[in-house]
Amino acid sequence: MSQAIKSIMSKVVIAVASLYIRRVLATTSSYCPNNQDACFRWGVPTTAASSGSGDVYFQVKAPTSYQWVGLGIGSGMSGSDMFLVYQDGNGNVTLSTRTCTGHNMPQYTPRSQVELIDGSGVSNSYMIANIKCMDCNGLDLSGSNSWIAGWKKGAALDSTDLSHIIQEHDGYASFQVDFALATFISNGNPFTGSSNSSGSGAISQSSSSTSEHLVNAHGVIMAIVFAIAYPVGAILMPIVGKWMVHAGWQVLAFLGMWVGFAIGYVISQDDSSWGKESHVILGVIVCALLGIQPLLGWAHHVYFIKHRQRGIISHAHIWYGRILMILGIINGGIGLQLASAPLSQTIAYSVVVGVMAVSYVIITSICVVKKARAQKQPLLDQTQSEGEYPETWMRLPPGQARDEWVSMEDVSGNRYK
Repeated sequence: MSQAIKSIMSKVVIAVASLYIRRVLATTSSYCPNNQDACFRWGVPTTAASSGSGDVYFQVKAPTSYQWVGLGIGSGMSGSDMFLVYQDGNGNVTLSTRTCTGHNMPQYTPRSQVELIDGSGVSNSYMIANIKCMDCNGLDLSGSNSWIAGWKKGAALDSTDLSHIIQEHDGYASFQVDFALATFISNGNPFTGSSNSSGSGAISQSSSSTSEHLVNAHGVIMAIVFAIAYPVGAILMPIVGKWMVHAGWQVLAFLGMWVGFAIGYVISQDDSSWGKESHVILGVIVCALLGIQPLLGWAHHVYFIKHRQRGIISHAHIWYGRILMILGIINGGIGLQLASAPLSQTIAYSVVVGVMAVSYVIITSICVVKKARAQKQPLLDQTQSEGEYPETWMRLPPGQARDEWVSMEDVSGNRYK
């Protein structure tokens, strides 16, 4: 009897110990970015971590209310290796390996060394993709690695097409995963059986979160400067009629531009995009060229004071500013694409640009009409306040003062950038 009890107790102890060991040895690291229902887990065999090469396991899990979910290796969308997951319509999931070039939609790239393993499918209203990567050679298997994630909610794609066209994401995140805290003593699937998640201790969003704040700050500042501040400053002359107001406003916008530029420089150094991305290159060119716009504005002002009319320098100041302002606005759109901004932000930016463009055209058109009418009217009433248009109300030959008053209104094209 005692022998039987000992045998039973031994089996219980072995079973409990085995269960404990399995749970410890199959520990993985998990993360749900931005408090989303889309979650990710990673696992690296200790043999792979110690040797620096081998298989890497990761899991993509999200409710079926998500249209697709993607996990990518890299610090940004450009150049990243993506693992896209969506429902196949048959109770399973489709895993599409894709590559991002520039900031276009990721394109399908066949990878024979990446496969779905046990536990993948659709269960309890969740999509689950347990992925084994046998050729993720660029990862530091015992250190920290950069990852990105993106997702879109909506109706299921229900497709087995690995090249299925997807819509732009609703949200995204970038973060670091420390594989040293995601190791397990096994070469099998860490996501089945008694696998255990260690929580998000291996994931760090500190640097990426800071980066995201910087990106947002850069985008907001530059959008305000190019889409609002510069155009408003350009039309202040015909509205207010005081060149000092125009100049002061544009100088503030000019300073704001350099603040945005400095933030952009920090971002480009952080993600190694300096001199590589078209948005960065065009931004540097536009800001550098705008550096001489205040000088052109001052030269125009001096010329007008002396000659009481606009000259070549005046037209250069006006059209130089207009062209660079347009290029800056276009570059803002490129920046939104580079940052993979949500569609709502792109729409908002487009609406603001559209409203400002229409306002600018209407006001400058009114100035042209006024000029045409003024050239046909008698000399302006000299009894009006001389302080209203200080550069215009001078003792000038008949017909000239009127044209210069309109010239002041035409400075609506001037921009002290």
